[in-house]
Amino acid sequence: MAGKKAGFITGANAKIKMFGETIAFATDVSYDVTVDNVPVEAMGRYEVFSYEPVGYRIAGSLSIIRYTGRAKTSNIDDADATGNNPAVIGDASVGNAKEHLNPQELLVSQTFDLDIFEQTNSTTPADTAVFRIKDCRLSRRGMTLNKRGVMTDRYSFVGILGGDYDGTSIDVAPSGYGDLT
Repeated sequence: MAGKKAGFITGANAKIKMFGETIAFATDVSYDVTVDNVPVEAMGRYEVFSYEPVGYRIAGSLSIIRYTGRAKTSNIDDADATGNNPAVIGDASVGNAKEHLNPQELLVSQTFDLDIFEQTNSTTPADTAVFRIKDCRLSRRGMTLNKRGVMTDRYSFVGILGGDYDGTSIDVAPSGYGDLT
């Protein structure tokens, strides 16, 4: 099997995009899809008749290793000249992470899609789309910094719909009105 490359998605070959742009140094990305079910019960019977779905939710988190504008002078590839604080993740046309975390801008903030891609390498012509979470909103931000480590921002998010992504559409569909794909 020498010379064969496995098609596994790893942290080393994954790209995370928020607000349509690749997030430099994103780590520890996770999500959970939850379908809420309620039991249908009847008097005189101890077991339930069935479990019926009543809700669909998707939530997750990711961490971003923080850097400042000095990283650009250190020749770090894809480093933004001003760093990667929430004010520069995104832009005026698609919104940004700062709007989701500033009480004054919450009502004008725009949702974003979170995309996971497998990076291009010498054998693939383009990044391979893997998973998309539609219409996300940031719901929490925290930070970790220790004496021997790097500063890491942790973000939690919620989304409307999520599924495997082929670059044009996701493999799940909304249950009611509106087009979310």
